[in-house]
Amino acid sequence: MFTEERHDQIFNIIRSKKSVSVNELSKTLFVSTATIRRDLREMEKTGLIKRSHGGAILFESFNDESSSSVRELEHTKEKKRIAELAVGFIKSNSVIFMDSSSTAGMLIPFLSQFKYLTVITNGLKNSQQLAEKTDAKIYFPCGAVNPRSNSVVGSDTVEYISRLYADIAVISCTGINLNNGITDASFEQSNLKRAMLKNAKRRILLCDSSKFDLTYMCRTCGLDGIDYIITDKMPKEEYIKKATESNCKIIFD
Repeated sequence: MFTEERHDQIFNIIRSKKSVSVNELSKTLFVSTATIRRDLREMEKTGLIKRSHGGAILFESFNDESSSSVRELEHTKEKKRIAELAVGFIKSNSVIFMDSSSTAGMLIPFLSQFKYLTVITNGLKNSQQLAEKTDAKIYFPCGAVNPRSNSVVGSDTVEYISRLYADIAVISCTGINLNNGITDASFEQSNLKRAMLKNAKRRILLCDSSKFDLTYMCRTCGLDGIDYIITDKMPKEEYIKKATESNCKIIFD
């Protein structure tokens, strides 16, 4: 078993159980305890997990941004399906705002079919993938690097985005709630997304079903600040009603 594959299995076990011992992981994956301890040290450096006495626990915080390494491993099947639905809104010659989220990043492999795209993103990994997988013209704002979210953020980043205009803004969120709207765990990310939404003709939220009924610290906007919500399955009827009242359409598989 390759190290990366083993890390994925370890993460899925910890995510399911919230905490697990070195001995349990060793028996489950049929590798030595020394190998498991080495894996846990490496995974802790990326922010995937936190080591505890004799094992590890899942890193979780509703008031802090999850590590990009964590987000990339979560709900990948659902995110890919959302990206497949979202690609129908993209056209050649478009200018696109794209946030640093792993959900928005799932859209990148589908963009190679379009010509003369311009993409403005604050995502370090998303900008790299755009350069590798598309012919898009990429604009990357100035700002302070946040290694946890793999992005640049801050007042300089917001000011840069505020001077530009796009046909489409493609963003994700940390939570969506009927009463509190669309929320994020970071003030900086929330402020940046508001700037993107303000200067885009069409505003699209990519949001997998696990984020419904969740509220995080920073309110990005209400449902009336979004034109389309794309998700992986039908949400509760209350969300569809609220979206309709807000001139927002929910699209699902």
